[in-house]
Amino acid sequence: MRKTLGFLPEIEFFIKIAVICTLLQQIFYLFLKDIETPFEFQVLLYYMVGSISFYGIGFLIEKCLKKNEIWRDKLNIRVVKVKEQDFPNFTPKGIILGELKSLIAAFIILFLAPEVHRGNSLSLNFVWFLMRIVVADFCFYISHYILHKYFLKIHLKHHEFRDSSSFVASHKSLSEYIITTITDLLPVFIFGCDLSQICAWTIVGNFYNLEGHSSLSIFFVSSDFHDRHHTCFKGNYGIQGFWDRIFGTQAKNTRKQGILFPTNYLQ
Repeated sequence: MRKTLGFLPEIEFFIKIAVICTLLQQIFYLFLKDIETPFEFQVLLYYMVGSISFYGIGFLIEKCLKKNEIWRDKLNIRVVKVKEQDFPNFTPKGIILGELKSLIAAFIILFLAPEVHRGNSLSLNFVWFLMRIVVADFCFYISHYILHKYFLKIHLKHHEFRDSSSFVASHKSLSEYIITTITDLLPVFIFGCDLSQICAWTIVGNFYNLEGHSSLSIFFVSSDFHDRHHTCFKGNYGIQGFWDRIFGTQAKNTRKQGILFPTNYLQ
């Protein structure tokens, strides 16, 4: 049955991303359609959406779900148990530098990205988000694989933690931050975007990135997928397993049962 289903669990991930992004895009479109949006406003909005969603989702996972023993046990399906370790505390300097990097990145992205207006068409936006996540996953896989194989020193700061926690997602060197930001930009330059799309993508991107490092399976990514990468230090280079399956680098892992589509119930 597993062989028959093949890539369905990975396709489920792509579809979830596209559906949720499309729904969020509709909300942003309704909010923005009658508002004049000068460039400065766009940068500020994009930056604020990214910053608020990153901290909001991260603290929701760490301070609510993980503090609740029932939910923590229910959502944790780790294969490999690792020794618990302390994680870095937030410092004023770290927060200021992180926010400054985010603001600069928002300015550069909106300044350089080709603007394409797709309105509130469900079909056009769904296809845009679907193409974007597939290409973004591929770009991340390639850059992540290259970091491990040829430029590991740049990536070692992120791998200070064999255990994982949501905010480890942002624990990286400046060089890696620049590389991963450029990687995430490539689909935008390929397909173009508008403000409503890029804001929706930022929220969902923060969610699956934080979830992927959280050690919990909440909605998008199985908790053992990126955990296996941190504990084994090899394999599982993509956002999730699609490109690792293609290139034969997927570490053996179990799966969180599906939510929107029942592919994992069938395995």
